Amino acid sequence: MTKTMTRRAVLAALPAVLAAPALRAQPVQRDVRFVVGFAAGGSVDAMARIVAQALGPQLGRNVVVENRTGAGGFIGLQAVANSPPDGHVLAIASGFNLSVSPVLPGMTMPIDPDTDLTPIGGMGRGAMVLCARPDAPFRDMAGFVAYAKAHRTTCGHGGAGSSPHLMAARMAQLGGFELDFIAYRGGAPALLDLMASRIDVYFALLPEALQHIRSGAMRGLAVATAQPHPTLPDVPVMAATLPGMVGGSWWGVAGPKGLSPAWVSYWSEQVRIVTAKPEVRQRLTESLIDESDTSTAAFRAEIASERRIWAEVIRAANIRVEG
Repeated sequence: MTKTMTRRAVLAALPAVLAAPALRAQPVQRDVRFVVGFAAGGSVDAMARIVAQALGPQLGRNVVVENRTGAGGFIGLQAVANSPPDGHVLAIASGFNLSVSPVLPGMTMPIDPDTDLTPIGGMGRGAMVLCARPDAPFRDMAGFVAYAKAHRTTCGHGGAGSSPHLMAARMAQLGGFELDFIAYRGGAPALLDLMASRIDVYFALLPEALQHIRSGAMRGLAVATAQPHPTLPDVPVMAATLPGMVGGSWWGVAGPKGLSPAWVSYWSEQVRIVTAKPEVRQRLTESLIDESDTSTAAFRAEIASERRIWAEVIRAANIRVEG
């Protein structure tokens, strides 16, 4: 009786066992495309190429980085959204794409990131630092807050809703002061005016500001990271003066809508494995790309949390994109 029951149980289970591979994402069958919606040579492109180069041997396939620029990264995302959900075409998406744009008045998007994309996991983060003109009368964060409360203070940014704009607006809200925002066509001209002392402060991504801070062309007041950043160990964290003032740019992997949970899990794990390798971690660190949680749950939670934060900042500061 026991042997018969056992044999019957095994036979009954066979269909499920045989069907199991169809329910799991299979290893990649051809070259993989990483679509980057930002220009070659920038931080996002460097991150994507470092990870793609290391993924190739891990997967036994080429991982090709394809730059499709325009519309704040959305041209690249649109290309991925229109691709078949077969696990071979993925996008590098930014916090601006996934969290800010859906709550930014006046923002025109060619796709809906909530319905046209499938979040997979984080890939990297970019620290930000508040920079001051070289001859500023304040030398630290506390001095800046006191100055901004007593004087007209100008702050540059590279576009409505950009990371420098939103971070500065949040800082002003937490600090209880106002800023006179000066819009530029990108970060480079804003930094030039800062170094020429034509504006008072600018919230910069670390890669664009580091060399200028080290040379003394501008002053680094505080980093918006939870802990002091290893590249600027003498620059304090902003949260020591303004509790809760932590943030920056971040990027993750997304696929087309309809990407199966099995593929999502597969790619999240592949990115986790490759970014944990010491040689990859070193190259990312040298490119000023900080570590990120690659899990899908953490990535989805960050998208939602950041959207709540920036929706409130945008509403309070009355920020909108003008057509």
